[in-house]
Amino acid sequence: TDTLAGARVWCAPAAIDKRVLAVVAIEWPAAWTHLPPEVESLADRMLQQVAAALERTHLTAGLEEARVQGETERLRAALLSSVSHDLRSPLASMIGAAGSLLAYGEQIAPADRTELLESIRHEGERLDRYIQNLLDMTRLGHGSLSLKRDWVATDEIVGSAVQRLSRSFPEVPVQVHTLPALPLLYVHAALIEQALFNVLENAARFAPPGTAVDVQCIRLDAELQIAISDRGPGIPADERTRVFDMFYSVSRGDRGGGTGLGLAICQGMIGAHGGRVEALPGPHGVGTTVRICLPLEPAGDNGDPATIA
Repeated sequence: TDTLAGARVWCAPAAIDKRVLAVVAIEWPAAWTHLPPEVESLADRMLQQVAAALERTHLTAGLEEARVQGETERLRAALLSSVSHDLRSPLASMIGAAGSLLAYGEQIAPADRTELLESIRHEGERLDRYIQNLLDMTRLGHGSLSLKRDWVATDEIVGSAVQRLSRSFPEVPVQVHTLPALPLLYVHAALIEQALFNVLENAARFAPPGTAVDVQCIRLDAELQIAISDRGPGIPADERTRVFDMFYSVSRGDRGGGTGLGLAICQGMIGAHGGRVEALPGPHGVGTTVRICLPLEPAGDNGDPATIA
């Protein structure tokens, strides 16, 4: 500006503590030969306000970046802690059982050999479920989860998830209560089944011996609600909204000792379908109820109406 006296643009820095945050250019009318003092004074005051606003924006961005970095470090630490325990524990059991079979072979009684083999299979399935949870969480975090929707019966999805649970927790009975005229769901069946299985597994892990996990399916207005209840120690009231955070585990209640992935994945998969998941007190205040709510697609909006009428 000082070296281009004939220019019709006045440029000035927006600065805080001699640190230039931006340069503001003001163009005046062609009839003006110079910038009037009162206009220049007003522009100076405006520049101070612009600089202050930019400084606040930069500070906010810096705080957000620090928060994200801190959250990333927290998740990384939680992941390392979870992996170190949940990968090493089943591997140690599998290595120990396999080592016993190799070392003693035929000296081991048939019943004991069968038990060792069952232990290897059980721990292998546990390891497979954990790795699958990690893969699902990665897909959700990177937004690469694609929905391949189709019309499917509610009892079919629920029944499939219950069957999977019976293979992992054969000692935990499951009572399913469904109405005969429940509507079809327009969903990605495999993802909804996985979400249901994660909740069922969480309930089965903390159900007291001899008690059942209850599953109730009802239609309420334009959504289907699936409530899964256990009679375990329950989740503290002030932590029911946080149990769906990744790697979050409460010090007591239904999440004690878990990896903190199952319910987080469930929320992501249900949320991708436009639904929601919430943790509630169990029936009569005992245990925990996790309620999954899925929106019902109006007949004819997707797919062939003739096949769903």
